[in-house]
Amino acid sequence: MTQKYRLTSAAALLLSLSLAGASALAAPVLNVGASISKPSLTVIDLTPDDGQVAGYRFHDTASSSLNASLTVPAASWTQTESASSDKFALLDATALYGSSRAVSSAGQWGNLRTDLHIDDSVGHRGAGAGNVNQAMTVLVAAHTQVVFSAYGEVSIDNRAGASFGNAVTTVYFGGEYWVRGMQQGAGWNDSGVRGETFSMSYVNNTNTEQYVSLNMNILTRAVYQAPSPVPEPATYAMFGLGALMVGALARRQRRQQGAP
Repeated sequence: MTQKYRLTSAAALLLSLSLAGASALAAPVLNVGASISKPSLTVIDLTPDDGQVAGYRFHDTASSSLNASLTVPAASWTQTESASSDKFALLDATALYGSSRAVSSAGQWGNLRTDLHIDDSVGHRGAGAGNVNQAMTVLVAAHTQVVFSAYGEVSIDNRAGASFGNAVTTVYFGGEYWVRGMQQGAGWNDSGVRGETFSMSYVNNTNTEQYVSLNMNILTRAVYQAPSPVPEPATYAMFGLGALMVGALARRQRRQQGAP
């Protein structure tokens, strides 16, 4: 009797461990981010002996706009927050659903950030988006070169295969573009953090002040889809071993019952 109890207990333990392993799969999480930070404008005097002062100034026209949104189709729920200003101002917008969130912010000038975090608090499916745009006009003095520098970054952290993510950072200054992006899903598999310091230059060789546009835009998009739970190979092996032990116990009991 003691031997049969031990066999039954071992089989039950293996079966319970296999079922626990199947349910203990890592919860999917999708993080997507984009940012521009540490902006600076450096002045180079192209004709230092002409008696004119090299430099730049911002025009009165400047604007910032941003938004953050989350959508949960299963709950028929959408939250979108936005903000805008016709001056350099501190702006932010946040959308929340459970522990999932979309956050966008704009600093004084040239400091922009948007981040998405979507997890299973949205159920089996959800989507998020963030966008920040800042536009200004720089007046560059005669015989002046102005170099715009900043740090741009995009990132994607897709745990347990939580579908699609996209992050893009774009800067336009004086006829030059700087663009960086990452994407996961639809044949792409970017992940991690990709950041770098970049610079763009405008040269005014004329005798008059020139107007130059400086536009910065960052965006993030994400579609979360919880994957179907698939047990790992070790879970299958443990389950099979437990089932074999239960089967062996059943056959032994039948033989014992049939014995005279």
